[in-house]
Parts: sequence; structure tokens; C-alpha cells
Amino acid sequence: MKAFFLTILLMLLTTFGVQAQTAGTITNPFPSIATLTSWASYNSQSKFDIEVRGIGFKFEVKSVEEGSTAFTYIRKVTINDISYTDRIVYRIATGNTASIISLVTASTDLVSLYTPQLSTYKSNNCKTEMSKDKNTTCTCYENANYSIDVCDERVKLTMGDGNKYFISVAKK
Repeated sequence: MKAFFLTILLMLLTTFGVQAQTAGTITNPFPSIATLTSWASYNSQSKFDIEVRGIGFKFEVKSVEEGSTAFTYIRKVTINDISYTDRIVYRIATGNTASIISLVTASTDLVSLYTPQLSTYKSNNCKTEMSKDKNTTCTCYENANYSIDVCDERVKLTMGDGNKYFISVAKK
């Protein structure tokens, strides 16, 4: 009788242990278009900093350019045993007059993720400057308040390595 209960207990532990392991699958949540446009309206890096850290990004570098300051945040994720580095760049113009959110990643298809969320925006193809010497064709969306570029080509950005997807959200 003891062996029977021990066998049942062992089977239950094995079953629950396997379920606990599969429940721990890593997800890679990205902010929605509504969240990105909200962030682009802040004109406050400290407010943005609190929210972007809430989804797992860590501050990496601050770079000052003529007329603006960029704050880069990174997040290391592993999906299907492949490691990726996601980046978000928050750019704010001198005098807090404008802000831009850029999300650059190789780990998630941002085009498929964001295109349905942009159905109420007017869309057209455009060329987006990726660096001083490289343009890429993107789908650009606009409404009365925001310009949003979504790109799915391999691009070389001034911040470093090439990435498969890119989104930029700018308040008009």
C-alpha cells in the first residue's frame, strides 16, 4: 500500500513539475502604440525612465547632439534559446519641445505586431534615414498628432549593430 501511494505521489509531483516548467516560458512584451504615443508626449525623460524600466529595460547611455539628447535603454531577452538585445531610444529636443520614441529589435516581428494597431492611421511608403549614409523604405503612418515609421528591413543604425525591425514614434 505504501508503494502505491508513493507511486501516485511521484506521478503527481512529476506532472506538476512539468507544468511549472512550461508555464515559465519567456515572453517578450512590447509596449502598444497607445503606450508609445503616450511616452512620446511626455517631454520628460525621468517619467519615461520609470515606465520603460517597468518592462525590463535598463539605462545604457546618454548622448547629447546638437538640439537634442538621446537616452538609450537595453533589454536582453532569450527566446527559443536565442539571445537578443532590444533597444529603446528616447530623444528629447532642447527646451522639451519634442520627443521621439524608437524601438529597435531583432527578437520580435514589430511589423506584424504594430500594423493592426495602426489601422486608424493614414499610411504611405516613405524613406527613413537610418544613419548618415543609409535610407530604408518603411511604412509611415500619420494622424493629427503623431508620425509613426515601421520598418522591416535589415538596417544599420548609428547606435551599433544591424537589427531586423524598427519603429519610430514622433509627436507632431
